[in-house]
Amino acid sequence: MSRLVLQMQVSIDGYVGSAVPGSQWQLWDWGPEWPWTADLRARFNDRFAATAGIILSRPMVDEGYLAHWSRMADQFPDDPDYAFARRIRSVPKYVLSVAGTPEAEWPDTVVLHGPLADSLVRAKRDAGGDLLCVGGAAFARALLQHDLVDELELFTNPGAAGSGEAIFDASMTHLRYRGVASTAYACGIVVTRWASSPG
Repeated sequence: MSRLVLQMQVSIDGYVGSAVPGSQWQLWDWGPEWPWTADLRARFNDRFAATAGIILSRPMVDEGYLAHWSRMADQFPDDPDYAFARRIRSVPKYVLSVAGTPEAEWPDTVVLHGPLADSLVRAKRDAGGDLLCVGGAAFARALLQHDLVDELELFTNPGAAGSGEAIFDASMTHLRYRGVASTAYACGIVVTRWASSPG
């Protein structure tokens, strides 16, 4: 059965974005100076390799997510660290949009209109396997509020954001997840997986 896996970068104090100017909580700088260790890069790429499709919000697409990683796939066609960028371009992508919006402008991309739950059912049926969500904070929060996330994969960074955006709030106290796995990497990131568990 298809599942929705929500993957997020979070700070050690629980934020997914910082409102503090100059904050450097996140160890994310994909490229020659990127601080992730080789085993963590490989794990990240393996997750994308295994996904049957990617779930995105319309704002993320409009802000250039697909365009950026398509350029990176062209720029680094044989680099194993950029395998995920090539996978993003080739795998089926589903853009969830509650309001009516123009149809997809990208190859292998479908815009699904209507309630989130209905759109996810359609995407899961179409993909026939696990879907990876890489949306922004507001989109992730909406999915969690509607109890639509089957697995959380949190990349906890070793820095504190101080304040900013979070994906959890008081409306989610009914949610229950069980720990599946936790792995600490030498660069300081800890990856934890949490599966949805009936409350």
